[in-house]
Formats: sequence, C-alpha cells, structure tokens
Amino acid sequence: MPFELHPEIPVEGRPRDEVLPAAYMARAQEGVNRLAASVGLHLELHERLINSRPALQAAEFAREQGRFDAMHHELLTGYWDEGRDVSDMAVLREVAARAGVDVPGMEAAVKADRFGDYLDARRHEAEELGINGIPAHIIAERYLVMGAQPYDLFERVMAKVGVSRRDARAIPEC
Repeated sequence: MPFELHPEIPVEGRPRDEVLPAAYMARAQEGVNRLAASVGLHLELHERLINSRPALQAAEFAREQGRFDAMHHELLTGYWDEGRDVSDMAVLREVAARAGVDVPGMEAAVKADRFGDYLDARRHEAEELGINGIPAHIIAERYLVMGAQPYDLFERVMAKVGVSRRDARAIPEC
C-alpha cells in the first residue's frame, strides 16, 4: 500500500535537519547503515527530505500499466543506489523509461494529481491502523512491524504465527 511519509514536505523538499532532530537522525542513520552493510548494500543518504507524492503517483500510474514492480525497483534504485531526487519530474521520466512505463502518460498523471485522492485515502487508512512510518509490515493480520528492523525480528514474529524458517537457497530470486 502506498504511504506518503511526510506529506507536509513542500515540492522543493526540505533540509533533513529542519524536519528531524539530529539525535534521531544519528541513531536512524547508524541503524540503516548497519542493516544495509549486513546484507552488502550501500545506501546513498540524502541531506534533503523530498516530497514523495510525485514518485507515489508515478508508481500508481505504472501499476495501471502492469509495470509496478519494475517502476518500484527503478524508483528505489534511483533514490537509494544513485542518490537521485525521485520527486523531480526529469528523474521520474528517466525512471519511468527504464521501467518500460508510458512516460508522457505518467507525466500527465503526476501533474494532474490523478492518484491524489487514492493516496490520501491510503494514508488515512494506514494512520487508522497505527502506521506512521515506513516500511510497515502487517503479519497474519495481527502483528505490525514498523521501520527498518533486523531479520531476526521477522523470524521471531513468523515463528509466533507458525511459519517455519525456510532455507534461503529454496527462495526463488526475483
């Protein structure tokens, strides 16, 4: 489900330190870096928080075209691997092209705020469920796991709902 984390961020973005306390950011950044390193990832951390609405709109347009997975992958690659501002229309056009999405159609949908009501309704629904951060996982309609959490936490929750651990070699790659 799409979730607009900081809808109050203006179109041009805001410096991270204006929105989030320094102590919180230091802890969050250390935790994200530790988790990323544990699975061999390097994440480009941004000094500005972006308004995610354009990227969420672009992803919803891609969903209509059956290209959501590709668009989602390219948005994450652009933001985390390449350190790009995926709220910028020029970047969204490149990302959409890489994902095989109709670029002019995506641009028109984003500019018209075509999925705005849908995004607002999903944010309201999430907030009613107590979700106020990302990522958020609802497991077995009973447990809510929010934020970047270590793998062992997911293992413990899955064990509580009776799902046994699978051998990673048996999981097909996407």
